[in-house]
Amino acid sequence: MMPGVPVLLCLDLQQEFIAPGRPWADPDGDGVAQMCTRIISGAREAGWLLVHAHLYQGAPMIAGHGLTQPIPGCEPRPGEVLLRRAGVSAYAHPDLDGILDGGGSGRAYLIGFSAPMSLTATLFDAADRGHPLTLIEEAVGAADVGEWGAEHTRALCTDTARKMDRAVRLEAVEGLELPAAPSVEGLRIA
Repeated sequence: MMPGVPVLLCLDLQQEFIAPGRPWADPDGDGVAQMCTRIISGAREAGWLLVHAHLYQGAPMIAGHGLTQPIPGCEPRPGEVLLRRAGVSAYAHPDLDGILDGGGSGRAYLIGFSAPMSLTATLFDAADRGHPLTLIEEAVGAADVGEWGAEHTRALCTDTARKMDRAVRLEAVEGLELPAAPSVEGLRIA
């Protein structure tokens, strides 16, 4: 990455994680996806480097017939990096190390789905490597895991990131201005 250019790592922004009835879908997935879309748009406008890390069809969480297509509005564009991986952490793709190495004072932010598994695993791997990866709290998608609901697994991921000093509220992210939120029936949604 170029020194000083922030990186936005977009993890698992795939339809598997928002489609009703899918085993890893977030019941609030559409809202999380809208927030991720707005963050991506703001990052593009600000000239950030976007890195998309997707699970491929045979990956552990999407075995067989998963919906691996990007969420509409979160598709990688030409010039952005797309890493297809099989493992839980985004670091399962070997190119992520090289992208985040040498960043100097550059900032790196994480958004996406698969909390608490993939997001948390990626944060731990970033800490082990000394990469300055920070979770944007408002852009965390989760699933029901066992008896824990998505709200609980989302909180587990966010709380873990806070304890690692790797969480940030969206309003504290420097150099990122979001487009206006979509409106419904003329009402602005905050």
